[in-house]
Amino acid sequence: MNHINRLRVSVGGATVGELGTDVRGRIYFQYEPLWLESGFDLSPGTLPFNNEVQLSPEPQMFSGLHGVFNDSLPDGWGLLLMDRALREKAGWQAHEITPLDRLAYIGTRAMGAIKYEPAMPLTSETEVLDIAQLAESADQLLRGETPEVLRQLQIHGGSPGGARPKVTVALSAENEQCLSGVSQLPKDNNKGYEHWIVKFRSKEDPIDAGRSELAYARMAKLAGLDMPKSQLLEIGHGADCNAFFAVRRFDREGDERLHVLSLSGYIYADHRLPSVDYESIIKATYNISRSRVEAEKAFRLMVFNVMAHNKDDHSKNFAFIRREHSWELAPVYDLTFNSGINNQHSTDIAGSGNPQLKDIHQVAQNCGIKSWRTILEQVQGATERWDSLAEDEGVTAAERHKIGSALAVIRKRFNP
Repeated sequence: MNHINRLRVSVGGATVGELGTDVRGRIYFQYEPLWLESGFDLSPGTLPFNNEVQLSPEPQMFSGLHGVFNDSLPDGWGLLLMDRALREKAGWQAHEITPLDRLAYIGTRAMGAIKYEPAMPLTSETEVLDIAQLAESADQLLRGETPEVLRQLQIHGGSPGGARPKVTVALSAENEQCLSGVSQLPKDNNKGYEHWIVKFRSKEDPIDAGRSELAYARMAKLAGLDMPKSQLLEIGHGADCNAFFAVRRFDREGDERLHVLSLSGYIYADHRLPSVDYESIIKATYNISRSRVEAEKAFRLMVFNVMAHNKDDHSKNFAFIRREHSWELAPVYDLTFNSGINNQHSTDIAGSGNPQLKDIHQVAQNCGIKSWRTILEQVQGATERWDSLAEDEGVTAAERHKIGSALAVIRKRFNP
């Protein structure tokens, strides 16, 4: 199989432009003239909306890919699946796979609205899926084994980002049926199918990771954050019961695909390293949305991450979504109890990885957030509900206590 050197980029059936490589192996992009007349800027300010041939403004990042296209590639789990698939299919080792090869592998399965053609042919999508079987296969893969349903996992788990195993599926309203999340929803859709992401446990996760994440989702809603609908999928019975966290996809409305741009892809921030601060995030949110309301949402998310001990707050865990003719801060995602690296926030707050009240106040002042104290009180009130929320979701007493104690320490820091 030959390596890919040209790809058509499309959104909603219309050609946006072309990605290609030059004789030196550099990656370029050029908008389609018709898209310049009737389309929109994929990444305002960082992918100029003109007919010039454009190299990445940061060629040392993302292997030379433009940030908005790098967003289509998975991390961790999805990358593991992709590397195994391409080794099996083409005999390529990971270092031989080019960014355009990876985008062709993703093809029409990227998160968000962008599609890449020609896509690498994959095996036929299995229409009816078994979540329990996929979860067991994910566990086998993490142990280094090659399960029989590897190809299903490659298709349904090959696009979502993050380190934890996950798959994209279509769930019926009552969760009695689970279909492929890659293909279109049933035309009559009398069972109320919607697009969801289902997360499995990684090797390091506690047994009740899914239950804890659902409690965090409920806590986020109480804190005033825009949290998509979420639920547990319980598979099995008694001691053998597994509870998987599932969240409705915010980049899909029925079968309509919405364009999403991560903060990492927008400002070219390396999410693997502490490379950005919250003041920059709030200001970037205002710059792309031109809305004080959206900037305030970003500030509220900062406060929640601090008060809820979510220190894995790197640049890929913030995103923007385009609705009609404007940009908004995307609904929140990947909110969990996390100690980050060396128990520090990945994104600093006024220079601190473990902020005090004065640091929150400084960010608010610098970003013009006048209602900062009200927001802080609302978020604090939500985190005080942790124990009852977690108990409702069946989180073990030991895990409730561990997280509850950590949240209490944080609240004490803000209310000495």
